[in-house]
Amino acid sequence: MSARFGLIALFLLCSSLPVSAADDVALAADHAKPTLQWCLHHLPPRHSYLPGQQPTGPMVDMMQELATASGFTLTFSPPTPTSRCLKLLEQGKTDLMMGLVFTEERNAVYLMAPFDEVRMTSFFVAPHSPVLQNQQDLRGRIVVLTKDRIYPPSFMKLLQELHMRVVWGKDLESALALLLYQQAELYAGPLHYTALELQKNPRFKTLKLNDWQLPSDPSQQSYLAMSRLSPHRDLWPVLAAELQKMVDAKKTHFY
Repeated sequence: MSARFGLIALFLLCSSLPVSAADDVALAADHAKPTLQWCLHHLPPRHSYLPGQQPTGPMVDMMQELATASGFTLTFSPPTPTSRCLKLLEQGKTDLMMGLVFTEERNAVYLMAPFDEVRMTSFFVAPHSPVLQNQQDLRGRIVVLTKDRIYPPSFMKLLQELHMRVVWGKDLESALALLLYQQAELYAGPLHYTALELQKNPRFKTLKLNDWQLPSDPSQQSYLAMSRLSPHRDLWPVLAAELQKMVDAKKTHFY
């Protein structure tokens, strides 16, 4: 709270000072704000982050608004793979990540707040795939999943109920290769990550998002996470409250 009172005092002081002096005080107020780093990578359409460029996109705009409302300055990591960001977050070497799926293990090492639905079970198909127009068309089919992704328990239960056979790829690229080479009939995984992989990898040009999809599961959400080892973790209650205001105002939907 003392930091907030300090900023208020600086604002009142600015209003009574000449322009040049007020500018100096405003600059000092900016410097007084904590600086939090967001660890991220290139993931359109949420955010574009190419080497040598600043990140842009709707999620960047959302995070900048959140930073302003919460009283901190947002900075960005270099483009960093998700697995590396998770490790840095666990070690307290970065402050924030977006778009995580909740697990009890993650909640033990990160502070987490939901902000959007998550689509971890989008179906992608190949030319040899069966026609999928409803849930019963999945019955008895062979689906490939990725070992480095977290799938909702309700989805895994559905696969069992439909007597689907599951094969596993060690990562997204290897899973899509299993679909491409007819070791599976369909792939299920995260919508935006998979779409980006298809876009950047020419060998997967015959794979595509299936038109029909399972209904969205409102219980499955995407989370903002802060490191429990962040030097700015005391800001979390304010940050989480401001994020909830943005959720309520429907400013955090990215599908």
